[in-house]
Amino acid sequence: MRTQYNEFKITSTFLGNKLWAADDKMQNYNNHLVTIVNTETHKKTAFEFWGSIMKPEITTENELMFAFYCFLLDGEGSRYGFNDFCANFGYDTDSRKAYKAFKACEKSLKKAERIGIDENMTSDIMNDLQENYGC
Repeated sequence: MRTQYNEFKITSTFLGNKLWAADDKMQNYNNHLVTIVNTETHKKTAFEFWGSIMKPEITTENELMFAFYCFLLDGEGSRYGFNDFCANFGYDTDSRKAYKAFKACEKSLKKAERIGIDENMTSDIMNDLQENYGC
């Protein structure tokens, strides 16, 4: 599945079965690699996305926009540091699981910034995706 959102070309490749990094005993058959390319700067990034059990494969533009929205939302969760992340998401600050989740979100934030998506742009994109794609 491919689509264009403003200056971003977004592509999803269905990979199928893969072990989930958060639990190496749990296999998930709904794995995708989503790639985002800034067509103005030619910078690109990619992230993994898992589809639902009911709809494992991304087949529509709305589903691809939802994956993009989730990527941005994860990044935003880490923007203000670990303590705020824990407070906002109900984690104990003395938790390795919380820290691992925070670092994964922080990685998403850095990936978004690398392709030119700053804090203001993230907010605008997320609002637009909510209004126009039901994210």
